[in-house]
Amino acid sequence: MRTQRKTMLWFLILCVFYLCILPVYASDITFSGGYTKVSMQEGNKSVSLSGGAEVSANGLSISAQEIKLYGADYRYVDCTGKVNAVDSERGITLQCPGLFYDRQTGEIVSDGWIEVQDETNDATLSGARLEYDTNSTLIKVQMMARVVKNTDDGPMVCRADSIEFDNSNQKVTLKGNANISWNGNVYKAAVITVDLNDYGITMEGSISGEVNG
Repeated sequence: MRTQRKTMLWFLILCVFYLCILPVYASDITFSGGYTKVSMQEGNKSVSLSGGAEVSANGLSISAQEIKLYGADYRYVDCTGKVNAVDSERGITLQCPGLFYDRQTGEIVSDGWIEVQDETNDATLSGARLEYDTNSTLIKVQMMARVVKNTDDGPMVCRADSIEFDNSNQKVTLKGNANISWNGNVYKAAVITVDLNDYGITMEGSISGEVNG
């Protein structure tokens, strides 16, 4: 009996140790799909999903026509076709034709026209390329980049070659051909920063504008 108890105790200790050394990003993923292909080849393990493919990982829920999980502990999530990603904790929704997600670093990259809905700040973002750091909640959109922020004085429409939307610090930075249309006023500069807390606007380089007198 004593030997049996000792064996059981060692078994429990080994289980706890194994769970403790697992990477955090490896233990938080679920997936489903109408068609699923699993490869267990050593050094090339992967899961391919299609036909209503869905993945939930690290608080992010993703649906797409096709999703592939691969890498060590299925670190990488590669999605194509009508991608919809929801970060419910931060109130962020992404819609795009394709998306790549690194579960270890928390970085999301998308090439192709993307629409972003930020429910927390009541704002929408769009552009032809996106980089989203889910850890710092910093969103970057490039090429025909635009942010529309709803305010009591009407929508604030921000356009630039590149836009950085800092969700945590409530700041928007416009770089390259930056311009803002808001409340009948127009602001133009090389770089424009907007504080979403008080709507303070800071402009740098080649400044011009039109304001209601």
